[in-house]
Amino acid sequence: MKAIIAINKLNYIGKNNELPWRCKEDLKHFKDMTFGKTCLVGHNTFKTLPLLKNRKIIIDKKGEYLEADWCIGGKKTYEKYLHLFTELHISHINNETKGDCFAPELKNLNKECKIFNYYF
Repeated sequence: MKAIIAINKLNYIGKNNELPWRCKEDLKHFKDMTFGKTCLVGHNTFKTLPLLKNRKIIIDKKGEYLEADWCIGGKKTYEKYLHLFTELHISHINNETKGDCFAPELKNLNKECKIFNYYF
């Protein structure tokens, strides 16, 4: 499974289960990467997720590991699946807005995982 995440300069990924910034370039990047794919998302993130056209959304379940093309958040879902990621795509957002959710620690990341960094 691949994962995609956006992180700002202060290492935040969210605020009130939403992105604490607006970045058109990153949203286009997210769409291009996940379009036509199955995306795994945690329950809390799903509640505030906008409609993602042409993507199948599956909601993570406690005590189970589900299969998907992409993991798209939130923090607990990233952390649960870190050991399964084959690719991690990180968007570094040029923003310093404070949030309430920091990026997950990557200490359990699959050692074979390839990391791709993008700067917006």
